[in-house]
Amino acid sequence: MNSLPRTLAGLTCALGLAWSAAAAAAPVQVNIGIVTAPAFVHTLSAEKFKEVLDKALPGKYDVVIHNSGALGSETQVLQQLQLGTVQMCVCTTGPVEAFVPEIKAIEMPFLFSSYEQTDKVLDGPIGQDLLKRFGKAGLVGMHFEDNGFRNLTNSKHAIREPADVKGMKIRTMESPTHLAIWRDIGANPTPMAWPITTQLQQGVLDGQENPISVISAAKLNEVGQKYLTLTRHVYSALVFVGSKPFFDKLPPADQQAFMTAAAQASAFGRNHVRSNEAAQLAALEKAGVQVVTNPDLAAFRAKTEPVYASLTGDTKKIVEEIRKSEK
Repeated sequence: MNSLPRTLAGLTCALGLAWSAAAAAAPVQVNIGIVTAPAFVHTLSAEKFKEVLDKALPGKYDVVIHNSGALGSETQVLQQLQLGTVQMCVCTTGPVEAFVPEIKAIEMPFLFSSYEQTDKVLDGPIGQDLLKRFGKAGLVGMHFEDNGFRNLTNSKHAIREPADVKGMKIRTMESPTHLAIWRDIGANPTPMAWPITTQLQQGVLDGQENPISVISAAKLNEVGQKYLTLTRHVYSALVFVGSKPFFDKLPPADQQAFMTAAAQASAFGRNHVRSNEAAQLAALEKAGVQVVTNPDLAAFRAKTEPVYASLTGDTKKIVEEIRKSEK
């Protein structure tokens, strides 16, 4: 009489174990928040990250890339990383300043002169020290990659010197340092999360500043940005950032796999930005954009000196170390 219940109990137990095993084997979802569209290097490098991680840990993690601001602005995504509700992002370093104040050291105007110098700094002790500082904000600094050197576009007229910018409504990232740079130059800087296509099209903004790769991918020439000045005023790094609450739960070997994948994806991203820059610039010119290749950089530099004068503490020391690295 008791054999049937025992059989049912055994079957129930077996099914429970099978369900538990299946649940345990289900891949862990890793959400990556990105504000730009799929054609930008942010998403392209995130796709490379996914490819490398899948090869290293097949079936263990399901990397889902949310582009075009689907998870909010870069500031909002970084806040979600702190909470652990989003696991990773690829973002510009400007908004990171609100979380890791020392990051503004690499956002200083006319600090870097070449990609060779940026690689030396960001892949060396200075960059590694900056990445470690993300931890105190509940974030994981994984690896730096390129967005490129930032340049100025506008819809009004060609810009050759700071006086040409006076009073212009220039969009900047949500970064106190970038606001200070353009305020000192004489513009009317407006911090605004990406995308800004509508605001440019409607004339809410006169101009903006971004690397060639962004200007090209966003087709800003099609929304009235007819003039481009190669100021190269700030080197704009991207950074792979992880959620510390999420990373702290990963096995050490998996943490290393994530870091390795970020490094390989960053190398891919750097190559993409640098190898396409000349062709993108040529295409913009062909499309009718008037390019000023030799603005008065000495005058722009002089206008931005107050930004350096405001530096204190560790940030000032980091900038001094970067300047020494060029000598």
